[in-house]
Amino acid sequence: MSRLRRWFASSLAFHAFPVLLVMATTVVVLVGCGTPTTNSTATPAPQAPAVVNGPPGAALYTKSCARCHGSSGQGKGSTPKLDTVRLASLGDQPLRMAIAYGKGEMPGFGGLSDAQVTELISYLKGL
Repeated sequence: MSRLRRWFASSLAFHAFPVLLVMATTVVVLVGCGTPTTNSTATPAPQAPAVVNGPPGAALYTKSCARCHGSSGQGKGSTPKLDTVRLASLGDQPLRMAIAYGKGEMPGFGGLSDAQVTELISYLKGL
């Protein structure tokens, strides 16, 4: 027996080789089975179209404003009627500030995006 063969037979590498082979096989099997693949030829499920009720800003007004200002801006309880002439004369910037930060007893709605505020202002001017 050659010197290299004797060394390999008595070394740790000889005894660890079967263990390493089993571990490598296990890793390959687990990686291959870990994530299910998707069929790339399958067509995606159609998504339902977004339901739009009324003009832009109407749903946002109903959700955020109508509980105090009424469904058509007529006011409720101690909340005043929305004066459309005054709203039109104010300009967009004062309305943006009132919507974002509030005014008087009206709370601010700072969580609205710029696009939402623009839609809401457009809706308010059309009341």
